[in-house]
This record gives sequence, structure tokens and C-alpha cells, in this order.
Amino acid sequence: MPKRILKDLERFKRIVRGEIRKNLKELIETGSIVGQKGGDIVRVPLKSIRIPQFRYDPHEQGGIGVGEGEIGEPIQFDPAQSGDGQAGYGTGTHFREVEIEVRELAEILGEELELPKIEPKGHRHVLSGSEEYEDVSTVGPEALLMKRRAFQRGLLRQMLMGPPTRDTIIVTPIKEDMRYLYGAPTESPEANCVILFMRDASGSMSGEKTEIIRQENWWIDLWLRTNYKNVDRVYILHDYEAQEVNEEDFYSLSTGGGTRISSAYELCNRIIDRRYPPEHWNIYAFHFSDGENWIGDTENACVPLLREHLLPKVNLFCYGQVTLGRRSPGLHLVKLKERLEDHDRLVTSIISDREDILQSIKEFLGKGR
Repeated sequence: MPKRILKDLERFKRIVRGEIRKNLKELIETGSIVGQKGGDIVRVPLKSIRIPQFRYDPHEQGGIGVGEGEIGEPIQFDPAQSGDGQAGYGTGTHFREVEIEVRELAEILGEELELPKIEPKGHRHVLSGSEEYEDVSTVGPEALLMKRRAFQRGLLRQMLMGPPTRDTIIVTPIKEDMRYLYGAPTESPEANCVILFMRDASGSMSGEKTEIIRQENWWIDLWLRTNYKNVDRVYILHDYEAQEVNEEDFYSLSTGGGTRISSAYELCNRIIDRRYPPEHWNIYAFHFSDGENWIGDTENACVPLLREHLLPKVNLFCYGQVTLGRRSPGLHLVKLKERLEDHDRLVTSIISDREDILQSIKEFLGKGR
């Protein structure tokens, strides 16, 4: 029976993965799972998943579930026969929520978008205990006591003290006889990742544009945190000036000031230099704006900052121009493409509505850096 249950469970998981794959674009566009935090499990609403139901025994044994009707017909409640209230009649649309591991969801995203596996660059070495016990110590936990060796040393010690006085030798190891298995600390590489999210907070970048950014960032974060063991996140909000904020403020705050994108790039560069040295961290920067920037700021400040400072340090620098219905590139995007077309670490994308989110993610992460 357990084998049959496990077989049925695996079959159900395959069905769930197939439904998620079929509805992935809609899941991303609706944002129905965005915002779930913590843990390794997310709940995904699916339309066409049928949860198994008990079917009653065909024999007329009496009791609950027996009466008029067809075999296997679900028991239904008839609102017309209950109470005197004025509640509405009829059924609504309900979607089943199924739980799936974050790792599996990321695999589905990678398969659908044909995302290559990320090859981390740079790493720091950390000391960790070896699982292979290749050495011996005079101290250690009892679970690692080498009993045979302790007996041999105890026997040798007693024999050196003189010949036995009786036929039966009783060996009682003492502390000096004890030897324990020991795993010497070894250096192992640890790949760390930091994601720097930057957002234009001017008045024109609120509402639906912010929601599009939130949804895209959630899926970007999902993919990166399944490729790296340790992930840090930094949130930078800017109008004319830039500031580091928490995640909640990043998506909720907006201003009515002008836009100077270089202020965000300057702050991003300072944060990397102070906290995330490129030789130890894999660095991913994502900036979202509507493309309208202070006159001359892109050519005179943003391009030099990217070319001389940010692009040499990061795995990827992704710029997403978020508009509503407009697909023409803004001035900032045009200048970046003109001046930095030879830098393959810079990736740009136009996101005119929610339908573009999936393609934008593929453009950003499709190089596998």
C-alpha cells in the first residue's frame, strides 16, 4: 500500500508541474503568488486540478452516504432547504491551491524560458568540518570513539607494566588510551550572491508600473536564490537623489520630484565597494525606470559610471524600461544601447505591460551569468 500511495503522489506531482507549466505565463501576469515570503514552499492556485474524492461502497449497508443517487456522486448541499436567510444561490469560481517547493517552481521557470544554469564567478573559501574522518584525536565525542584502538592501547600498557598474574586478562582502558576519529577542517568554496534592486520613484512610476516591477523582481529573486546558497538583497529608491530603503518602502513610496538616474548608480557603486567585494560576491543589479532622465545625466554621468565602475564588477546589470502601452525606447535606453553596445554584461528590456514580464525575465537571465 505505501508503494501505491507514493506512486499516486508522484503522479499527482507530475500533473501539478504540468498545470503550472501550462499556466506559467498567466501566473506571472496575474501576480497570484507574488508576495509569499519565507520557507521553501509556495502555494500556487490552479484552475483545473481535481482533488480526489471518496466514493461510497455500492453495497446498501445503511448509514451516512447511502440514499438516492448515482454511485460516486458527491454529496451536495441544497441551500433551498435550509434556513430563512437571503443568501445568494449558486456556486462561484474557486481555484485549488497546491503547494510546491520553491526549487521545483524555479526549475519550471528555467525550463520554460530555457534559462541556462548559472556558473558563479568568484568565491570566498570558508573552513568547514570534513565529513571524512581521516585523522585521529585524543579528544572527541563518544560516538567517534575508536574502541578497538582503545582496547589495543590499554592491553599494550598493561603488558608493559609486567606479566599477567592470572590466566584471564581484564583490560580497562583509561583516558590516555582513548582515540577518536577526527575530521580536519577543510577549505571549501562558498558562492554568495547579492541582488541590487533600483527603482525610479518619480510620480510617473507609481501604480501599475510599480506592480509590474514587483512581479518581475519576485521571479528574478526566485531564480537567483535557487542558484545560490546565500542571497543578500539591497533596495535603492531614487528620484533626483537616491537612498537605500527596505523592501516595503521600495514598492510603496513615490515622489513628485525630478529624475536623476546617476544618483542610483552612484549609491549602488558605493554599496558594492563597501559591502560586496566582487572577488567574494556574485553581483546582480536591476534598474527600472520609464526612461525619462535629467538632461545630460545619461551621457555625462550614467554611461561613465557603468563603463568604468559598475559593469566591471557585476555579473549582470539589467535595465528595464517600464511603460504602459508605449513600446518606443526612452532616451535613457537609447543612449545606453548607443554608448555601451559592446558590453555584454549590460542587458536591456522594454516592459510595456504585464504580458511582457515573462519575455523580460528571459532577456535578463538568458545569458546564465
